Amino acid sequence: MNYRESECRGCGVFCTKSWCDLCRIVVPHITGQDSSMIESRQTVEKVRRELGHPDSRPNRIWSAIRRMDSPEADWATRVRPYDAIDRISGSPPPWEIEDEDIELMASRSIAEADTDRLRRLQRGGILPDGSHLSWADGRFTLDGITVEVPYRGLGKLLKRKRGLEDVDWKKLLISVSLANKRFRGPDRRNRGAGRETTIHPVALIRPNLGPLAYPRMYGYFGRRRQPDLPNYNQLWFEGASWMDAWGDNRQVFNGDLDDMVVPTALFIKKGRLQLRVRRPGGWRRLEVESHPEVWAKVVTWALGPPNSEHQRRLRCIQQSLFTDTEIEMISGPDRNGIQMLRGIVTDNPNIDLETSPGGFRVRGSSGAMYRVTPGVGGHNTRFVVRGIGHSQAANPEGGVPPWHRDRPPICVVETPQLRRLVIGDALSTVILSLLDDLNSQQRIDTLRNYIREVRPRQAVDPQVAEFRQAENLRFRLRNNLAENRTRRYTVLFPRFWGVLLRLPLGERLAFTAIRQGRPNLTFDGCGTEFATRDMLERRLVYGMLEAAGWQRDPHEERVRGYQRIYIRTGTGPQNLANLVEGFAEIIEPILTVNERVRLVANPAWSFFERNNPGIGALLPGTNERLD
Repeated sequence: MNYRESECRGCGVFCTKSWCDLCRIVVPHITGQDSSMIESRQTVEKVRRELGHPDSRPNRIWSAIRRMDSPEADWATRVRPYDAIDRISGSPPPWEIEDEDIELMASRSIAEADTDRLRRLQRGGILPDGSHLSWADGRFTLDGITVEVPYRGLGKLLKRKRGLEDVDWKKLLISVSLANKRFRGPDRRNRGAGRETTIHPVALIRPNLGPLAYPRMYGYFGRRRQPDLPNYNQLWFEGASWMDAWGDNRQVFNGDLDDMVVPTALFIKKGRLQLRVRRPGGWRRLEVESHPEVWAKVVTWALGPPNSEHQRRLRCIQQSLFTDTEIEMISGPDRNGIQMLRGIVTDNPNIDLETSPGGFRVRGSSGAMYRVTPGVGGHNTRFVVRGIGHSQAANPEGGVPPWHRDRPPICVVETPQLRRLVIGDALSTVILSLLDDLNSQQRIDTLRNYIREVRPRQAVDPQVAEFRQAENLRFRLRNNLAENRTRRYTVLFPRFWGVLLRLPLGERLAFTAIRQGRPNLTFDGCGTEFATRDMLERRLVYGMLEAAGWQRDPHEERVRGYQRIYIRTGTGPQNLANLVEGFAEIIEPILTVNERVRLVANPAWSFFERNNPGIGALLPGTNERLD
């Protein structure tokens, strides 16, 4: 099948669609809108003709919208007089707003407000159509319905002398409040629709749009705290042309969230109704002219179904009518940045363009794989870099291995120099750095850690593996607290006990303070050294010395300046069973865990000699440091 090629509206390359695959990924992050939401030059010229070719001055455009011959604003006109309401206390006065009221509402603080003023605002007043509008606790209420009101613009409207008699103020103000609602679907922040988009506000009142009937499940502009979004009754808007348009287009929508994404348009800021438009210096919010017909038409276009004539007309006005005709939606530097990015992607076999989820798959010089996607990342960067494994361990189906799918993004911070570049140049710089990641890791520590983590392990020689396993077992054994405790009290202390029993009479022992792992028990006539760790072990040694015939030597303590010097003056009894059981009771609690589980099966005294061997040669392995 032959396709007709045309120039891409973003970078100018020839493709079969209006936008090439690369621009569909990058353009939403330049304009804040999906490329499908950017209107063509032909559509803009059509809308410009409908409005009578106004220039880019805002007052000229508002006048053109007001004079536009269209029935789209007829719904804001009452077709029958409103029903009079009999009130016991008399009718409230007509609604009006003073400068002091505006200051109070803009400050959002009633702590120091005048009580009489608060009472008057709470009582409210009657609009020309008979509906009642009041303000209390920072919120407007229209006939019992909480609404957001552009009170500055409404005050200007009510000062007009003509054209207010037939306005359906209730329907108009509720529609304005609805058009001001903005909320997003899950993960909308980094998806391809753009940051200046929203789920269509009509999702709040359309029960037949599937999951959109429950807007509270979606974050309000990406905030973690979900606001109390109001419920809107469809009957409030009965007869509105924009509501009828939804009925005519109902078969187009299947309830999919992505079908309801539209550009952000209307805002209510400090009592002003504002429209987001593109000016010569960039995107701005301009106050909409305070005229009921202008409000009604702009609201009709904003609340029309996505991709309808209403929405397209408003997008043309937002994107092109408030700026000079020669200023393109995508600036020259941005076009150059896209073209540079295209050249890098096209010329390098280690880069793949992924239309879903919309990014670039990069293979670094180390073999590590990365995915770079435009969007808001850590430290407010304009891109997100994720590690997706190693090329030698790639998923045969081409996807991300399961063990890398939930990996957090790699932190790559934008330098001040990089932030001054357009997004196309910034993406090119990051991709080039990842292509040469072996050198880039010298400047980016997070890359070094990631490369080391995903690098495939090489086969190990069997003999080396056995040696490492033995070393590992020895290390684990040395750091096994239960094994260390068992060995100390069933092997080392019994060896020290054997030394005390076999040394000759007159042998001296220096017993100093605890030295944090260094020996504090040393003998004059042998090389045995031992270290106690706490007071419990010192008590155990005291009992052993007494049982083996050792006594303190005060004279030698004064000569050497030590606190404790012991000398052996006797050999002790032949049967040491009772004495051994006595000092061994000190360590019984240490050999028991949780007062139930014993580290050894036999009692502690069974590991100590109970038959006195007498003076003799030391046993092997005892004439040394015991540890």
